[in-house]
Amino acid sequence: MAFAVPASGEQRARPSTVNLAVYLLYAAAGIELINTILSLVYAGALADGMEKANAGIPNQNAGIGAGTSSAVSAIFGILIIVVLVLLAVFIGKGKQIARILTWVFGGIVACCSLGGFAFTLAGETLWEQARKQEPNRPTWDRYNELLYSEVPGWFQPVTTVLGILLILAILAVIVLLALPASHPYFRKVEPQWEPPVPGAGGDPGYPGGYPPPADGPPHQPPPADGPPHQPPPAP
Repeated sequence: MAFAVPASGEQRARPSTVNLAVYLLYAAAGIELINTILSLVYAGALADGMEKANAGIPNQNAGIGAGTSSAVSAIFGILIIVVLVLLAVFIGKGKQIARILTWVFGGIVACCSLGGFAFTLAGETLWEQARKQEPNRPTWDRYNELLYSEVPGWFQPVTTVLGILLILAILAVIVLLALPASHPYFRKVEPQWEPPVPGAGGDPGYPGGYPPPADGPPHQPPPADGPPHQPPPAP
């Protein structure tokens, strides 16, 4: 009887590219956690700043808008943290589906983050166009000054740097998992054939590991010394 055994532990050793990808996923989760905490801690201050910035603009309910935005951002932040941690765990176990989901989810997060930065960079142009319709709006520089007037001076640069680090970490994970060195770790492990061991399938209570045939006389071993056994003569 032949046996199939799993591949050896050396063949399933985690390559350095996958190790680094796992660490970066945990780091990305930590970055998002810090970002989420900062958003929650200073949500009220940001709402007050937005209310000041929009004080002279009609039909603006800045406080409620900022509070709702902070709550939504916190919910999405928590979801992102949970997903990043789960992906790190299953990537570390060599799950191919986790690798695919990392590419998909990482691409979405990276695109959303880049879109947010692009919108921020284009914010001044959009704001100035809106000022033409509503002259009561402050200038773009004054708006940002009022918006962040209630939070510490380090808040805006720190959150900006955290956002950039999050994008870089996720992009690095996508690249690392796509490298050829990472491929073997996510392949399905095929069982290896092992030759049968003599007597492994028999009963150790019988010579050779196998019982005697069902029909016929029982097995009698020959005597150790002397002539073969002869039956006594008939009287």
